[in-house]
Amino acid sequence: MDCCGHEGPGGGDARFDVVKVADGVHAAVASPAYKVNCNTAIIEIDDGVMIVDTHSKPSAARVIVERLRDLTPKPVRYVVNTHFHWDHWHGNEVYPAAYPGADIVTNQITREAMLKKGLKRIQDHVRQVPAEIATLKADLAAAPNATQRAKLEADLRLAESYLREVTALKPALPTIAFERTMKLYRRDREIHLLHLGRAHTEGDVFVYLPKEKVVITGDALIGWTPFMGDGYPDEWAATLDRLAQLDFTHIIMGHGNVAGREWLGTFRSYVHEMVEAVRQEAATGATLDEVKPRVVAKLAPRHEKAFAAYADYRPWRTGVLANIERTFAMVS
Repeated sequence: MDCCGHEGPGGGDARFDVVKVADGVHAAVASPAYKVNCNTAIIEIDDGVMIVDTHSKPSAARVIVERLRDLTPKPVRYVVNTHFHWDHWHGNEVYPAAYPGADIVTNQITREAMLKKGLKRIQDHVRQVPAEIATLKADLAAAPNATQRAKLEADLRLAESYLREVTALKPALPTIAFERTMKLYRRDREIHLLHLGRAHTEGDVFVYLPKEKVVITGDALIGWTPFMGDGYPDEWAATLDRLAQLDFTHIIMGHGNVAGREWLGTFRSYVHEMVEAVRQEAATGATLDEVKPRVVAKLAPRHEKAFAAYADYRPWRTGVLANIERTFAMVS
């Protein structure tokens, strides 16, 4: 590990551990936060740097820009967005401002999703966060002890700060879009941008470094129970099977610590077994309310412990219930 948790000026809850994964390849692993931040991959190339994913807010991206200046004098040439979710691209605007001429890259599916869904969701946040702030204020007024008051006061400050940021957001859309594959060949590095199928979203982008045997997955692979609200659970495992055909040893995931290849098998097994369990229960004519406890009971002995590292932040049982609901709607 190159540094301890690092927070830049005005970073709020944007804290990262910067970890060396290979020569010239680092992962900025995001700590759990009130408004979740994704991990960022930092890839040096001969004439600059490629950044993969930019967090939930510009202030978090600025923390990475500050940290970059300690790592390398090279400018950022490319910013890659792995998908259209807010916590992976709302910091985009920071990079062209800090590095004029930097291109933002994704695939055509994801760019269209940003236009059709992502921009609307920014306005949804602007409308919804005031109610969130009001709830926090009410909870704070009723807090029974100093510990809970301190936690609620911190969350309230972060919610108010986020509202200011999202209200002022200047969405920076990708300037380069590809279809299935884009490859960059540099003197010292080869980088593949791949669309392997639908998983977490319709347009998930994987970044593969064949020489270094590193893959960057966005949220198609994460360290806790996946969010499937915009996903394709019945296609997810097949997409991961295509990922498994690549030769890699290290995974920089969308969230969670850098992992070895074995995590792909663990994560894929959860997705596949959850989908099959829901499919089997739905085929009996069971209702969603009947399916949920049955599937949880079936999966828990094998999978709950595997996803326990972030249990306080993203409890497995909360996540799996949402996954069952999404899957049931798609297979029943």
